[in-house]
Amino acid sequence: MKSQASSNSKEKFKRLSEIFKRAPKSPSPSITSDNNENYNFLSDPPLTPLQLNGYKSSTKHQLLSLPLAEELRFHLPPRLQISHDWQLLYSIEQNGISLRTLYNSMIPKDTFRSRKFGYLLVIRDENHQLFGCYVNEYLRPMDKKRYYGNGECFLWKTEISRIPNLNNLTNTNINNNNSDDDLESTISSSHEQMRLKVFPYTSLNDFIIYSNHDFISIGSGDGKFGLWIDSDLYKGASDSVQTFGNEPLSSHVQFKILGLEVWQLGD
Repeated sequence: MKSQASSNSKEKFKRLSEIFKRAPKSPSPSITSDNNENYNFLSDPPLTPLQLNGYKSSTKHQLLSLPLAEELRFHLPPRLQISHDWQLLYSIEQNGISLRTLYNSMIPKDTFRSRKFGYLLVIRDENHQLFGCYVNEYLRPMDKKRYYGNGECFLWKTEISRIPNLNNLTNTNINNNNSDDDLESTISSSHEQMRLKVFPYTSLNDFIIYSNHDFISIGSGDGKFGLWIDSDLYKGASDSVQTFGNEPLSSHVQFKILGLEVWQLGD
C-alpha cells in the first residue's frame, strides 16, 4: 500500500510539473504593449517642464537658461525636483547692485512655508563663466558669526567643451590620404557643449553658509572660501574647500562679477 501511495504521489507531482512548465510566466514590472512600447511601472513619472518666471522683456542678459536649469534640477532635493515654477527674486540687471536689496528680496512672506523653498545663485564672471550654488535657506545678515544650512547645499560650475563632428572624423579615418589641412578642418568643425559639474556637501565640516552685511560665503576652511561675494556684489573668490571638496568655480581664484541672479525654487 505504501509503495502504491508513493507511486501515485510521484505521478501527481509529475503531472503538476508538466502543467507548470506549460503555464505562462508571471509578467515582470516592465511589459510590452501591443504596439511594442515598453512601460516600466517602477520608474518615476516624467517631470513637468520648468518655467522660469521673473525676467522682464527688457532684460538683455538672462543668466539662467532652461537647459541649464533642467540639468541643475536633477541635483535638487526630491521635493524640489517635482516643482516646475522657479521665481527670479533678485537680479543685478533688474534690481541694481545692492547686497541689502538681495537680502530683502529673499525674505519669505510666509515664514512657515519658507522651509519648503530652496534658493539658487547664478553668477557670471568677467570671463563669462557661469557658476553658483544651491542653498536650502534664504540668505540673511547674521549678527553673530554663526553658520547655517544643511547637507542639501552644493556648489556648481559650468565648463565649455568642444565636441568633434563624428561624421567628419569617420570620413577622415576612412581616407588615410587626408592632409594635415583636412584634419585641421575636421577639428575646427567641432561644436561647443556646456557641461555641468556639481560639488555636493562632504560632511567634513559644518562651514556651509555664513553671511553678514559685508559678504556672503558658501563653504569655507583654512582661510579659503568655496564661494565668496563682497558687499558691492562686484568682487568674488572661489577656492577648493573641504566643505564641498570642490574645484575653484572660476578660472581664477579671484574674479569680478558681471551678473548675479537669485532664484526661489518650490511652489
